[in-house]
Amino acid sequence: MSTFHEHTVRTAFCPSHLQMGCNGVYFALPYTKTAIGVWSLQSLTSMPLELVAHRKGVTAIAFGKSYNPTSLCTAAEDYVIVWNVEKARATYDAGQQIRGQIIGQRLGYIQYASFSPDDMLVAVCIEKDVLILDSNQERLDTTLDGHTARVTCAEFSPHQEATVVSISDDRTFKIWDISKGCLLFQSTIISASPFLSLSMDPANEHFAVGTSDGQIRVYDMVEDYRLLHHVDVAKILRRKREADEELKKAAANAGPKTISSQPLWKKPVDNDTDGELMEDSYDIGTSSEAGEAILGLFFAVRPSRSRPSGNHPKATFLMPDESHMDELLDIAPTLLIGTPGAILHINAHSFELTKCVDFKDPVPSEQDFDTSEKYIDLSGSYIFSHTPDLKQVYCLAGSLFQNFVDVIRIQCATHQDSKDQTADNLTKDLAVKLNLEVTNPEGTDNVSSMVSTNADAHEETVTVLSSVPLSENSLLREELVPKTKPSSAGQKGKPGMKTAKKTSSGVQNQALTFKSKIRSSGYTDAPPRMKMHSPQTSSSKSSSLKQSKSLSTGKKALLKEYPLDAEPPTTIKTKLNVVEKTSPINCIRFSDDGQYLACAMADKSAQLFKMPLTGKGSSFTGHNGCVNSVYWSHDNQWMLTCSDDKTAKIWNKTATDPIMTLSTIKDNFAVDKEGQKPVANKNASFSKEIKHARFYYMDKFVLLSCGGSLYMYKYHLDSSVNDLKRYLTNSRYKLVKNFQLTKAQQISTFSAVNGFYSYIVLCAGSDKSLEVFDMNVGKSVRLTPDAHSRPVHAICQNEGSTYVSHPASAYDLFLSSAVTDGVKLWDLRTNRCVRRFEGHMNRAHPCGLAFSPCAKYFATGAEDRSAYVFDLRGGTYLHKLSGHTDVVSDVAFHPLYPELMTATLDGKLRLYSDR
Repeated sequence: MSTFHEHTVRTAFCPSHLQMGCNGVYFALPYTKTAIGVWSLQSLTSMPLELVAHRKGVTAIAFGKSYNPTSLCTAAEDYVIVWNVEKARATYDAGQQIRGQIIGQRLGYIQYASFSPDDMLVAVCIEKDVLILDSNQERLDTTLDGHTARVTCAEFSPHQEATVVSISDDRTFKIWDISKGCLLFQSTIISASPFLSLSMDPANEHFAVGTSDGQIRVYDMVEDYRLLHHVDVAKILRRKREADEELKKAAANAGPKTISSQPLWKKPVDNDTDGELMEDSYDIGTSSEAGEAILGLFFAVRPSRSRPSGNHPKATFLMPDESHMDELLDIAPTLLIGTPGAILHINAHSFELTKCVDFKDPVPSEQDFDTSEKYIDLSGSYIFSHTPDLKQVYCLAGSLFQNFVDVIRIQCATHQDSKDQTADNLTKDLAVKLNLEVTNPEGTDNVSSMVSTNADAHEETVTVLSSVPLSENSLLREELVPKTKPSSAGQKGKPGMKTAKKTSSGVQNQALTFKSKIRSSGYTDAPPRMKMHSPQTSSSKSSSLKQSKSLSTGKKALLKEYPLDAEPPTTIKTKLNVVEKTSPINCIRFSDDGQYLACAMADKSAQLFKMPLTGKGSSFTGHNGCVNSVYWSHDNQWMLTCSDDKTAKIWNKTATDPIMTLSTIKDNFAVDKEGQKPVANKNASFSKEIKHARFYYMDKFVLLSCGGSLYMYKYHLDSSVNDLKRYLTNSRYKLVKNFQLTKAQQISTFSAVNGFYSYIVLCAGSDKSLEVFDMNVGKSVRLTPDAHSRPVHAICQNEGSTYVSHPASAYDLFLSSAVTDGVKLWDLRTNRCVRRFEGHMNRAHPCGLAFSPCAKYFATGAEDRSAYVFDLRGGTYLHKLSGHTDVVSDVAFHPLYPELMTATLDGKLRLYSDR
């Protein structure tokens, strides 16, 4: 959104703390002490239309919502007058006296005025009351009384014409219904600072309130009038100032330097340096920054998307529905914020800064022909308004100390601009050099990362579904193939093959039972007894019947589909205590076919349940510490667990003993005859707890995080068991590569897709950053600093499920969550936060996240003993699933049915369904 300075208008007195009027076509200001001037935004240099009727100074000016006719309300201590602008212009051209409709007399000092959506009523704020006046005659409709301090603003809801929202210096807001004559909601004292500004969202039933300490709170008007988002503008401004100071210091230090070994008293004195130091010290003591008060708020909605017309529409059959993704990834509305020293552009979906127009910097000007830039003074009042086509926003900034008003034009972003910006980003030459990219999470100057994976330097954006083939030296080509023993007949004479040595047939120096299987020590070699006259005639039929049943059930499962139009699960279906003694559940996972549920417990075990939940499950014990996570293989045969005992184990779902244990960093090849791993510095054990582990690349690799390292292993599983040495295993693993984060000291969590082939691995660091690794090239390709205000504790990618498919753009979405910072939805291709979700309580414990298979909802746990289900297209939660007895630690959606499983810290499971 580009910003231009259009014009500067002189006023009769300082417009600070004065409500000015603008509707995108006209704007009105005090022309003299008692006269009002109306200017056309199409001809700013023309003489204004003078409206003379007041005897005292005008304190509030407001335009109506409609354009033809255009209503204008001017309020002073003597009169409240409503004017018809078009009629007044025609009367002035005819040489007659302009008259307006007086709707109130001697009401007092009026702080604010606003029209109803149909322009039939006018709300005026007088001291502690709000008066609702008829705009066509002098009649008082309603008096809203209840605030304990001066009412600063009152607005009608654009969605409910009879609803009025008022804010006051008493730090509360009230919601009234004037048709029913009742108070709908009254808030408690919210802030330590008074409320200054109010704005209604025309696209959603939300409203935003700004305070004098630089805080913005967005509330919902549909349900419970709850707080949706909280934006700390003061913190954003402080960060920007710190960044500007760092840039100045870097620019100052970029010149030539002199390094001297002389003592301090012998070093030559640099006059320029001393002067800069003295100037800096003077600035530190005497400089002052502009205030952080929120003087103006405005929701700038985007223009409607134009649908392409043609005789050959795009065929949509047999194609996934992309309307949901288009709506989700569409251009977000902008929340414009006016402060004394800057105008901020905030993304209304993610509530992150997209642009800051600092008045210390010049603004492009179209007023003067000789100068192309204009400096804007500190402002004391703001008013914003859309043009009728919604493509531009005009802003009036009243000077804080001078008698003039600056007219600022803000160009809104369009869909074509978004496409052009994306195309420009994709043409950046970052792929050939494969440099690490550091991008801004707010979306400013965002450049998509490019990767080169072959000698031709083929360029592709960072995406989950990559169209680039594997490179010749790709890590993903690694494979651990076991050595096969040669047979005595077929490979006896082949060169290079080792043959087994012939052993003696005697039994000396051997165990009593030395074969692979232990047989019973019978006394004779007589054949076993057989039953007479009982032939097994149905053996082949039963076995074939079982096989046909298993095949039919597998085919039926593959033919099933997840219902994309299903409602979110909200009805409790099943409750279950996982263990007899109370033990926290750290992680839960459904298998890809939805037949099993695995739980990672804090009592050093993993629990496995057959779906549907009917009773007690199987317990997998072997860890000596808390089990942190559990993950399923894509073929639904293996489970991977990691623990605080610095090991990770792979289990067969049908056996309670681990088939492989990852305890050393390099490999597990060095195993002696007794199965003891020798201590070696080159193959040391993991130094810290393993917090996260998962299968990757369609079960070809294992990824696990330990400390600040991400380990990638290739492995081979051998399920054969020696009855004599059951503690020995023939499964092997080997380290492929160890990845280190760029700046973070520890990996807080990571995510990778295993349901299909993908090169991308997402990692979150302890320094609040997000880092993207491309395993095809084996490097970090993107770093996003300060993705959250706290370290990210959960990342959830939109993987869908085996029973549903999505457009390619849907798989580039992922969620991240941090304590006290809500949940953010990211688009991997553009590396920007698409939306931000708040409303659930998460202040201390890391609660889990889960995407629904339909990609329309996601669920998260909370510390208020509830789970929350959010709609990705909305800014607040749809349902709050209460009734839990402890903190909801993790959630998981069923891959086939619209069901949600929740787990709590007291070891209980709850299954919710849509029916």
